[in-house]
Amino acid sequence: MNKKLIDSFGREITSMRISITSRCNLTCLYCHREGLEDSGRTMTPLEIARITEICASLGVKKVKITGGEPLLREDLEEIVSLISKIPGLKEISLVSNGLLLASRAKSLKNVGLKRVNISLDTLRSDLFRKLTGGGNLDDVIKGIDAALKSNLLPVKLNTVILKGINENEIEDLIKFASRYGLILQLIELVETEESLYGKYFYDLSHIEDALASRAKEIIMREKMHGRKKYILDEAEVEVVRPLHNSEFCLRCTRLRITPDGKFKPCLLQNDGYVDFLSPLRQGASVEELNKIVKTAVERRKPYFMGVRFER
Repeated sequence: MNKKLIDSFGREITSMRISITSRCNLTCLYCHREGLEDSGRTMTPLEIARITEICASLGVKKVKITGGEPLLREDLEEIVSLISKIPGLKEISLVSNGLLLASRAKSLKNVGLKRVNISLDTLRSDLFRKLTGGGNLDDVIKGIDAALKSNLLPVKLNTVILKGINENEIEDLIKFASRYGLILQLIELVETEESLYGKYFYDLSHIEDALASRAKEIIMREKMHGRKKYILDEAEVEVVRPLHNSEFCLRCTRLRITPDGKFKPCLLQNDGYVDFLSPLRQGASVEELNKIVKTAVERRKPYFMGVRFER
C-alpha cells in the first residue's frame, strides 16, 4: 500500500519546495525571500537528498528547488543528481532568476532536472536593472534560450505584476512567451510588507476576465490551487492570485523546507517551524525522521483559516 501524508484539513501532500540557499545575486524590489532569514546553517547535498528521500517515502512525488538563487550553489548538479535517484519522485524542477542558467542548463538536464521556472517581470532592460538592483536582462534571455535548447520543458516565466511599473507590459509578455514557446504565469504581489503591498499591488481579476474572453480553451488545474490555464492563440497564460483565491490555500499540497533544514508550514506564516536537520545530524533513526515530517504536516493549516482571516 502506498504511503500518504494527509494533514488535518484533508490535504494530501504530494510536493515539496526546498530552498537550498538564502543567497541571491539580485535585490529585487518585492522579494519576500520565502519568508526566511539567513541562519548561517546550510544543508549539504547529502542532507538535502536525505530529507527528500524521507519525504518521498511518505508520498511526495515532486520537488521544486528554490533559493535565494539556487544557481549560486556550485554543487547544484550534485544535488539534482542525488535527488534524481530517489525512488518515487516523478519530477525535479528549478526556480531561478536565470542570470547564471545559460552555462549550466545542459549539465542540469543531464543529471535529472526536468524543467525550470524563470523570473522575468519586464522586457525593458532599464526597468529590469532598476527592479532587480542591477541585473542584466540579456543574461536572462540567454538563460531562457539555453533552457529551451536543453529541453528543460516546459519553461515557465514567473512575472509579478506591479502597479505603476509593469502592468502595461502584459501583452508584450504574452507575445514574448508565444515567440519562445513559454508558459507565462502572471502573479499578484504577495502581502509580506504592508507599505510595499499598498503601493504596488495590482489586482489581476480584470486581466483574468479578459484572458477568459479570448481563450480558445480554459483548463482548470485542480491540483494547482484551482488555478486556471488560458490557452490563447498566442501563448498559454496562468494567473496566480494567492491572496484573493482561497483555493490557493485550501488545495495546497506542498511542504516547504528552509535552507537550514526546517519545515515551514506556510509561506505567509512564520511560526510552527519543525527542525529536521538537527536530529538528522544527531543520528536520528528513520522512524524518528518520519515522525518529524508527520509533525510538520500536522502543523499545516490554510492561511485563510488563520488568525488574520478568521471569520
